[in-house]
Amino acid sequence: MPHRFCAVCGKVLDNNAPHFSMCLGCYLKEHPLFELPEYFTLKVCIDCGNYSKKEEWFASEENDIFLIIQEAIKNHLLKYYLKKGIIDFIFSFDENSFTYSSRDLLNSLELNVIGILKEDVKISSQQKIKVKINYELCKNCSNLRGGTYFLSIIQLRVKDESKFDLIKEILDFIQSYVEKVFQKDNKHYISKIEDQKNGVDLFLSTNEIMNRIVSYLKSEYHFILKRSKKLVGRDIQKGRNLYRLKTLIKLLPIKKNDIILINKQNLVVENITKNKVILRKEDNTKITKDFSYFFNEYFSLTRPREES
Repeated sequence: MPHRFCAVCGKVLDNNAPHFSMCLGCYLKEHPLFELPEYFTLKVCIDCGNYSKKEEWFASEENDIFLIIQEAIKNHLLKYYLKKGIIDFIFSFDENSFTYSSRDLLNSLELNVIGILKEDVKISSQQKIKVKINYELCKNCSNLRGGTYFLSIIQLRVKDESKFDLIKEILDFIQSYVEKVFQKDNKHYISKIEDQKNGVDLFLSTNEIMNRIVSYLKSEYHFILKRSKKLVGRDIQKGRNLYRLKTLIKLLPIKKNDIILINKQNLVVENITKNKVILRKEDNTKITKDFSYFFNEYFSLTRPREES
C-alpha cells in the first residue's frame, strides 16, 4: 500500500491521522481543541480577592492570585468546553513574564493553557494568553471601608432602663453571631450601632442577616415585632428593587414565674405564649393579657422569678 503524506508538512501519515490529508499535528493547528483570545483582563478586589470581568463580582474560592486567575479563565473563557466535559485543562504560568506594580502587586503575566482530549490523551492543544490584572475594591469591601452602608435596621427596645441588662445580653449574642457569619461570607456585617433612649439601633449590611437574627430571637425571647420597608434603589445586575427593612423589637418586660402587681393584686406569670401572657391570681383563677398591655398600661414587678 503506497504511503500517504501530510499535505501541509509532508510527514508520512499513519493510522492515527485524523484527516485523510493531514497529520495529527497539522490537523490540530487548523482545528484546535479550544480557542482563547490573545489577551484577558480582569479586576481583582484588593481586600477580599473577589474578581470581576465586567460589572458583576464573583466570590473567589481561594485568596491566591494564581488560583483566582485560573478560576476566572475557567468561568469566562473555558466554561463552554468544561460544560461539554470532553477536555481536561492544565495551567502553567511563565514566571519570566511576571510584571509588578509599584506596590508589589502582580499586574500582568503570560499563562499557558493545555487542553487534553479525555478519550485520547495523545490529542492535545496548547495556547498562550496574556493576562492583565487591575486591582480595585469590590462594592462590598468599599462599603466595609466606608462603614456607613446598610440595608436593614433592628431596633431593640425595652420598657425602661431597668431592663438594659437584657439589651446587653442580646447585643453580645448578635455581635458574636454576626462575626462568625462574616468569616464565611463577608457581605454580612454590622455597619454601626447607635444608642437610643430605651435601647439600641443595629444597622446591618443585608436583609438576610437581619432575618437570621430575628429568627433566633424568636426562639429565645418574647417581644412585640413590627416591620416596615422603604425603597432605596434598584439592583441593576439582578433586575429587582432594593428595600431597606426596619424591624422594631419591643422586649417583653416580664418572664415566666415573675410576680407582678396589677390594680393592687399580685399575679403570677404562669405562662407566656406567642403573643399572650397567662396570669394566675391568688385565688388560682387565670386571666390573659396581650403583650401590648405591658407596654401601654401600668403594672409593677413585685418579685422577679427565682433563677435556678
